[in-house]
Amino acid sequence: SESDNFAIVGALEMEEARRRGAGGAALPRPHVVASNIEHPAVELCIEALCAAGRLEATYVPVDEEGLVSAEAVAAATTEQTFLVSVMHSNNEVGSVQPVRQIADAVRALRPSVLVHTDAAQSIGKVDVDTRALGVDLLTLVGHKFGAPKGIAALYIRSGLALPRMIHGGGQESGRRAGTECTPMVVALGTAAAIARAEAAPLREHMRRTRDALESALVERLPAGSTRVNGPADASRRLPNTLSIGLRDVRAAELLETLSERLAASAGAACHANAA
Repeated sequence: SESDNFAIVGALEMEEARRRGAGGAALPRPHVVASNIEHPAVELCIEALCAAGRLEATYVPVDEEGLVSAEAVAAATTEQTFLVSVMHSNNEVGSVQPVRQIADAVRALRPSVLVHTDAAQSIGKVDVDTRALGVDLLTLVGHKFGAPKGIAALYIRSGLALPRMIHGGGQESGRRAGTECTPMVVALGTAAAIARAEAAPLREHMRRTRDALESALVERLPAGSTRVNGPADASRRLPNTLSIGLRDVRAAELLETLSERLAASAGAACHANAA
């Protein structure tokens, strides 16, 4: 959440400073584009800034497979757009978004717009390379790939002068003051190294497990009673994620029945209030 907020607020402060320097007080509010399936850390941050009168936002809907169109994202930008934020992969249906195509489409139309992606769900499950993605900002979260809870990071492209998030000491290149928790930082780096070293066998194990569960449910339940949510092409879904719908079955009742035998959910923990 902190990393996503830093990316959005920092990019906005850069845009506000640019406008002040150019004497643009009379310009329309700065504008951000995001998908309509973003993590609450992105969505609620944008909503708070909109409520404060600091920006306006456009949310681009995904299709029936949970994928957002790069062309639709680019088309949603305006002359006031300073940031596009689209998650790398969805935390509930597992759809892997075309982030590189989004970055290319946006920059072809508006070269100055920054591109941020929340890759919290992707690290350790699919390849994530900031240069290959063409992003300016990327969020990653340690506990998603084996580090302890409470440690995360924000990738900031070299040369991008994001403003200070916390004023004080000169820690973290002067952007986030405060004494670092060194054991957590080391744990994040170690977890990343392990995730990279074990990537191929771990991803294959996750994929086989996911596919086995999906096949068992589809084959053993009545024909037509199941629907797999997300991309039809399984390679465009996270290997560790299966979202399935059951006809005429209420999620809450099913979860109550299974609670003593199976760990399952009707949505992500960060959407618990909505689920």
